[in-house]
Amino acid sequence: MNTILFFLLEVILTLSISMLVFRYMRPFLTRILIDLCGTEERAQFWTVFSNIILVGLPLLISLTYQPEASQAEEIFFEITHRISGNMLGFLFSLLGVGLIVSVFALVAPRQKESQ
Repeated sequence: MNTILFFLLEVILTLSISMLVFRYMRPFLTRILIDLCGTEERAQFWTVFSNIILVGLPLLISLTYQPEASQAEEIFFEITHRISGNMLGFLFSLLGVGLIVSVFALVAPRQKESQ
């Protein structure tokens, strides 16, 4: 089996999973950011920033993969192990974005609701 094919498979799977999860989260994140930032333009910037971090970090981690196995079964488990590591990178970046948004939410000025 071709090691370049396995490398591409691992990168494509990592990119696909990261993008699917971010697409699922995006509407919720955008609403929170609009509320926190005050304008839609500011919220769009932070949404794009989050997109780059949440997709870019796992992709960067996946680019370090170099297949070492020689049999199909070994390669399968090697790829699944690498993808789980890549998704761990995704979760760390998600945690980082969540911490940044949480800190920002704590210090952002709030308007008092009129009764």
